[in-house]
Amino acid sequence: MLRVEGVSAGYGSVEVLWDVDLEVGEDEIVALVGSNGAGKTTLLRAVSGLIPPSAGEVRFANEPISALRPEQIVARGVAHVPEGRHLFQGLTVRENLQAGASAQREGADLERAVELFPRLGERLGQLAGSLSGGEQQMCAIARGLMSRPKLLMIDELSLGLAPKLVDQIVEQLESVAAEGTALLVVEQDVDAALRIAQRGYVLETGRIAGSGSSEELLEDPRVREAYLGVA
Repeated sequence: MLRVEGVSAGYGSVEVLWDVDLEVGEDEIVALVGSNGAGKTTLLRAVSGLIPPSAGEVRFANEPISALRPEQIVARGVAHVPEGRHLFQGLTVRENLQAGASAQREGADLERAVELFPRLGERLGQLAGSLSGGEQQMCAIARGLMSRPKLLMIDELSLGLAPKLVDQIVEQLESVAAEGTALLVVEQDVDAALRIAQRGYVLETGRIAGSGSSEELLEDPRVREAYLGVA
């Protein structure tokens, strides 16, 4: 589904990523974990076309997409839920969801979004800026799903949310994956991310420092000490 091959990227003369390799298969949940500043957001931005790789290639469904504009990548089937949600605060929940369907209006699925997150259905006419943090995250994820993407990338899923609410969102994401949408989940909470994913990658200072099944990474002594606080 997604293949990142030897990608380096950054901002101007500042390089943030070096020679990154990563893959996401069909219907798979993959976690990209690492500390703040490791380059996780930069990698998602490179995949979604917001910044160009300085080296390497991004392929989606076996086609190169590195040279495409962001809207072209969305049309191919890649949706990106950015860190901080970036909702249109002055628009209603319904209007925010409709904005997510702009690349594929015939495939827009408001009913499915509301089915996944019933709380949004109760607030369709409410301004997004007046929602709680958890409701805003639900709205951002639902907006990303409106065009029925083949791959949904979520940056910092649990940021600022209570654990119980994170569990509720994760449960819905597992349903999304079971219905045919692959997920790449970026997360500082390594334990939470690896427990919902089949596989994971550890990104450290712009380089992939480890990868494997979630079980392998959770048992890896270096991962446990560096990210889980277990000596």
